[in-house]
Amino acid sequence: MADSGAPPSLLDSVRMQALVFEELRRIQRLVGERMPLPGAREGAAEGSEEGEQVELLRRLQGVLLQHPLSAQAAFSALMAEGRRFATTPEGAAWKAALASSELVRNGRLLWDVLSLNLLEEEQSTVVPSAYLEALFRAASSSDVEALLRRLRDASARDGHGAP
Repeated sequence: MADSGAPPSLLDSVRMQALVFEELRRIQRLVGERMPLPGAREGAAEGSEEGEQVELLRRLQGVLLQHPLSAQAAFSALMAEGRRFATTPEGAAWKAALASSELVRNGRLLWDVLSLNLLEEEQSTVVPSAYLEALFRAASSSDVEALLRRLRDASARDGHGAP
């Protein structure tokens, strides 16, 4: 498009946003396919109860990272519902009972590790800013191809990459 000095049209802006969105989705799919999740083949023997728990948690983490919009929406809705419930007499009783619970502390720690602290409580958040920041940082790397090669190689070593 020749520069006529006129501001870009709304259609040009929408087209650019669509291109950026599609590129981010492509990067997200690549990272999701190639990302070695923590704990792969570490610690527990395969087939053991602990090994099954680790595998389940790794799958949950994969779902959270591959579907950030859905994860963010579900997290925001659950947080809002929990806060609403805490304002009721029954909810206040549960909140007081669980305030010093080791189970709740451990659950929070586990959630923070699985979600990589990407999700935000704010209901108006559509895409977690930490997730976008990580994608933009990776996309703005001086050598994205080398970064993706290292990611692919690490995935292959851990048995999570494409053949």
